Amino acid sequence: MNTHHRFCTCHRSAFRGILSISTGAPPTGGGSTPQRDRKTPDTPAARAAEAYLDSVSSRTMVGHCKRTFRFGLALAEKADAKLDLEAFYVGCLFHDLGLEEQFAGPEDFELLGAREAGRFLNAHGYAYLAEQVSAAIAIHTTPETAGDPRPEVAYLAMGAMVDVVGARLDQIEPRLIQQIVAEYPRDGTKAMLIAMIKGQIDSKPSSNIAGLQARLGVLQRMADAPFAS
Repeated sequence: MNTHHRFCTCHRSAFRGILSISTGAPPTGGGSTPQRDRKTPDTPAARAAEAYLDSVSSRTMVGHCKRTFRFGLALAEKADAKLDLEAFYVGCLFHDLGLEEQFAGPEDFELLGAREAGRFLNAHGYAYLAEQVSAAIAIHTTPETAGDPRPEVAYLAMGAMVDVVGARLDQIEPRLIQQIVAEYPRDGTKAMLIAMIKGQIDSKPSSNIAGLQARLGVLQRMADAPFAS
């Protein structure tokens, strides 16, 4: 598995041109495309997770979660990693639940999101996914997670960081990047996530994300990500 540092900014300028172009109006339905992508799992759990995410998150957040899946999948395919696609997809959809106001609490947002994902999956008959999905969400912001031996865990973290700070963009074909952003327009993703993460840092100075801000300056890296919005 490639353990290239997930906050790396290498080759960033090479992508600014293709990512700053207009990609059209965002799709309706919380970021869903009219026709289901062939790589998106079509299972009851996947459909239920999509519906739940649409009900609790903004269109912009839904787009971020779906790009996380597509970017992570692109990296996994390039590395010939074998994913449990259903678990990976549901994990990507739910990975930022802890940033939503309705799930706020004193714990780190990653842990809050992991708990809510597990609760939902157990409550709706998908207990077989709950442990794996929750584990991936709980550590998805930790840099070392990119080297986790569980591909569903590692590539969720990598996919999220592609979309948040542009890490590993140089490992994905520019045409595919453009396609993903066109299918799921960013529509203010950068401003939304910076505001949410800053809120976590300010309100929870002892949290994992506050520690990452102190060590790595994640807010500036998010602002500098090679995306237009």
